[in-house]
This record gives sequence, structure tokens and C-alpha cells, in this order.
Amino acid sequence: MSATQSKDPAPGPATTNEPSDENELNSMGRMQLLWQVLVFQIKLAADGLRDVILVPVSLGAALLGLLSSRDDPAKYYKQVLHLGRRSEYWINLFGYRKGRGTSDEIIKDLEQRVFAEAENNPHLRRANETLNRSLDKSIESVSGTIEKRRAGKSPESD
Repeated sequence: MSATQSKDPAPGPATTNEPSDENELNSMGRMQLLWQVLVFQIKLAADGLRDVILVPVSLGAALLGLLSSRDDPAKYYKQVLHLGRRSEYWINLFGYRKGRGTSDEIIKDLEQRVFAEAENNPHLRRANETLNRSLDKSIESVSGTIEKRRAGKSPESD
């Protein structure tokens, strides 16, 4: 593939859920990969924030239950666990849930808008093409260096 050709198809909506198998990962274009990484980072941040919030809330719920109820001291703690399970389902960090009621519904709408803008905006399309050419050149340069090293030549000797 030459430096002017791109492996990326024209930007278009990718799937919001993370790729489910190796073949899907291998066929992913650069724009789709960047989108997936961005979505994953946002979900990781949301998951981490949820965890940070649940630590003191769960401790407080357990303490409140111990101090306020002889019959069911775990009452408030169970509510926190239920909230944690619901938030885990909604965040859908690894994309296992394909149904409704997850953050992927919001992300899918945003994804369609972003890819439509990338497709229709000449400045973004040009930036994508420039990025792809630069990446192709970098790949060719690295590949050439690796091939020279395998052949026993020093890359600096050119």
C-alpha cells in the first residue's frame, strides 16, 4: 500500500459496542479505532468515578444500617449494591450488554453525528486524509528500518 493510499474507508458510523472478536478488530479502520479508544476511556473514567463515589457511600450505608436497624442492618447497604449494579449495567464498560438501557444508546447517537460531520466537513475530511498519509509514511519508515535490521544493515548507513 502506498503512502497516498489509506486503509481507512470513508469515515462512517462504526459500531458503538466494542468489537466482539478478533476479525472485527482486524478489519477496524483508523477512525473507528480512535472512536472506540475514546469511548473506552470515557467509560473507564465513568467506572472509576462511580467506584470512588461508592466507597464512602457504601461505608456510610453500612454504618447507618448498623446504627438504625436491628431487623435488617444491611438494608441501606443492599440499596447501594443495587445502585452499583445498575450503574455497572448502564456504563457497560466492555460492551457485553447489547440491549437497551446502557450508555451505548447515547454514545451511538453521538457517534453517528461525529462521523456524519467528519464525512461532510471538508476540513475534517482533509485532516483525516493528512493524518492517514502521515501514519502510512510512519509505518513505511518503521517497516523499512525493521527490514534493514533483519537484513543485517544498519539503518543509519543510508
